[in-house]
Amino acid sequence: MDRENLIAEFREIIKKPQNDYIREWTRGGNPVVGHFCTFVPSELFTAVGILPIRIRGAGSTDSGSADVYLSPRLCTFIRHATALALEEHYDFLDGEVSLNTCDHVRRACDVWRLKTNIQFHGFLSVPRNARESLFPWFVEEVQILKNQMEEHFKVKVTEEALRDAIRLHNEVRRRLITLNELRRRDPSPISGADVLAVFVASQLMPRDKFLQMADELIALLENHRPSERPRARILLIGGELDEPEFVEVIESQGAQVVGDNMCFGPRYINQLIPEVGDPFETMCRNYFFNVSCSRMVGGFSDRFDQVERLIRECSADGVIFQKMKFCDPWGSDQYKTMNRFKHKGRPLLVLEREYGVTASGQVKTRTQAFLEALGK
Repeated sequence: MDRENLIAEFREIIKKPQNDYIREWTRGGNPVVGHFCTFVPSELFTAVGILPIRIRGAGSTDSGSADVYLSPRLCTFIRHATALALEEHYDFLDGEVSLNTCDHVRRACDVWRLKTNIQFHGFLSVPRNARESLFPWFVEEVQILKNQMEEHFKVKVTEEALRDAIRLHNEVRRRLITLNELRRRDPSPISGADVLAVFVASQLMPRDKFLQMADELIALLENHRPSERPRARILLIGGELDEPEFVEVIESQGAQVVGDNMCFGPRYINQLIPEVGDPFETMCRNYFFNVSCSRMVGGFSDRFDQVERLIRECSADGVIFQKMKFCDPWGSDQYKTMNRFKHKGRPLLVLEREYGVTASGQVKTRTQAFLEALGK
């Protein structure tokens, strides 16, 4: 398969809640569990033959069925995902895991429990400060989720199986890290929109299948030498973003997204899970301390330091901060980031968006103006 067709295959995988790889998986009688957030340890499910996938709103064009139950001040990502569940598009799931990631997810959790046909509902309560004294709380919460999952599905997470699952997911992380490094080339052999599509697809299909496709893509990219350089190299930061189409709007103005730190992107693969020691504890430690999220109180300085490091590593000309409308946690980070950038005299563009609204003339106009302000 050539580069264009392979990327098109990744794009097809992420169009709707279900894809051909999930259908093939379920035809074999294998269960699937969806989850909302990167704090959920996927390895826990892989270890017992359950396919873990991320819950999204892709494929929804109207959140009306969810708006009956959810406040209009909840973000449209949650409302569209819940609409899909209410309209039975997520009925292929054997279970779902919600979290106290934010009040939006927490409120949607009640609707998913009471109004969908999904049989297993787990809940992971994550402390809001990633400090050592709170780590035992997180471990206990993951243990409760593990016990509930084992009881419902009549399975047992063995230490050996969990080690194997960690190795498999680490291999996925290695491929994504390699892809992330490839797009930093000047010029980059792959667009930021296509990179996001691959990252999202990695969380929506059996991991062994993804590894085969990723290896093929990486080999093709290693030998691809684009002739044109972008007008500007952009670092994209902020909240939830799983829509490559939004990135395409930015890149249509001549920019190229050569790096990001978003939760569907590189944020959850920043480091590998150690494959030595107690696998359960090392897995929990990686998820609790590695994920830099705006919901974590007191973590902004670390998140901002990461942004500054990425600017250097990606040789970025400018930074775009995007967030979903009504997203309170990332709204707080938005203003803190604006103040830091203003103090340092660095260029920053803030874009607020709605889920599913990608072909925005305003985004094009503001991106164009931003690039001109960069002198590009």
